[in-house]
Amino acid sequence: MANTERLTVLAKVRASKKDVQELLEDDAITGKDRALLEGLEGDLDEAEDALILGELSEQVDELKAAGGALGKVAKKMEQSARKIQKIADGVADAAKALKILADIAAKAAAI
Repeated sequence: MANTERLTVLAKVRASKKDVQELLEDDAITGKDRALLEGLEGDLDEAEDALILGELSEQVDELKAAGGALGKVAKKMEQSARKIQKIADGVADAAKALKILADIAAKAAAI
């Protein structure tokens, strides 16, 4: 693999790592989501180290494993995001219903 390809992959790993670190600074991220992100940060560290320090020919298995692990974490994050979105949609529906109810009550009180 050419050095240019390695640097391209390294840039992507570092960008993902930065995104994860920014999310970890958010106190709203808790529980399983925080644990998942912390594990992901460690996986990204390992991938970064392998890209920087290792000879790629000696690190093929390790890089494949890191890629597989990151793929699994990404899938878990997608599932978690879908669950959160479902909850957010429900909360938005409840908020809309409350507003409608308040409007009805205000109109009824005005009569």
